[in-house]
Amino acid sequence: MLPGICLRSRERCAAVVSVAVAVSVAVSGCSANHGTQEPAERHASSGATEARPEPKNAPPDPAEPAAEPRTAAEFVARARQAMGAEKGWTFTLSGSESAVMRGQTPSSATYAATVHRTTAPEALEQTGTITTGKGERKPELVYVVGGTGYVREGAEAWKKGPLSDPDIADDVEDPMAQLADFAAYAKSAKVTEAGADGQVRLRVTASGWRLSAARSRPALKKAVREVEPTLAQLRKAGVRTADGQITLKSLDETWGLDAAHGYRVASHRYAFTFLVPYRGGDITVSQEVRAENYGVFTGRVSLPSGAR
Repeated sequence: MLPGICLRSRERCAAVVSVAVAVSVAVSGCSANHGTQEPAERHASSGATEARPEPKNAPPDPAEPAAEPRTAAEFVARARQAMGAEKGWTFTLSGSESAVMRGQTPSSATYAATVHRTTAPEALEQTGTITTGKGERKPELVYVVGGTGYVREGAEAWKKGPLSDPDIADDVEDPMAQLADFAAYAKSAKVTEAGADGQVRLRVTASGWRLSAARSRPALKKAVREVEPTLAQLRKAGVRTADGQITLKSLDETWGLDAAHGYRVASHRYAFTFLVPYRGGDITVSQEVRAENYGVFTGRVSLPSGAR
C-alpha cells in the first residue's frame, strides 16, 4: 500500500504550490543532449574618421533605445531589470502535488497564496492555504526578511532559518529569486517570440535523468530539492529504491515575459514528475506550481511580532 505521506519538506502533507510569474518560457535544454542558442551581440560603431573612439567602458547613450534582446539570457537580463525597477510586486500562486501508485488512493494536496515581494529592501510576505486530498484546510504564513525565512502553519509555532535550509526554502515561493536562479541556465532555453498575447516565452524541458545525475544539473536542482522530502517519507514507509533507479519522467519550466512592458515577468510555471520503482510498478510523484504577476506592490513587508 502507498502510505499517506507529506509531499513537501515543510509540514504540508501532499501540498503543491503553483506560481504564476509574468514569464512564459520555451526552453529545451536539460536533457542529456541539449542545444544552446546564444548569438553574439552586435555592436554599432561610428564611421567618422575624426571622431575620438569611445572608451570601452563608456555607458550607453541614454538617448538611444536599448537593443532588442535575442537570446534567452538577454531576455532574462531585461526581465530582471524591469522587475527591479519597481518597489515591489504582487503575485498570485496556485499549485498541486501528488504521490500516486496504481490501485491505491493517491496522496495529494493543493495550495493557493498571495505573495508581496519588495525589491528595496528585499523581503517577501506569502499568505496561503493548504488543502489536502481529504478536504482539510490549513492556513500558512511565510516571510523572508533580512535573508531569514519564517514559516507558520495553522496554530503551530513559528519556525525560522536561513534560505539555505531546505526545510525553509521549500516553503518559500519567490518568483524573483527563481528568475535569478533561471539566469544560471537560461542559455539552455528556447525562445518563442511574442504571440497574440504579447508575451515572449522561455521554456526549459527535461526527461530521462536519473535522480543521482540530476543533482548536479542547475535546471534540475529545484525539482530534486522539492522531491527529497517525499522520498524521505517513502523510505520511512519501507520504499528502499536507490537514487540511481529513480527517474525524472518530465520537467517543464516556462516563463512568460510581457514584451510591451520591458519584458517584465507575467507568469511562471514549474512542473515535474518523478517515477519511483516499487513492487513491480511505479510510484509517481508530481508537482506543479504557477505564479501570475498581479501588478506593482507599493506597501511594506513587516514581520509579525510573534515571528521574531
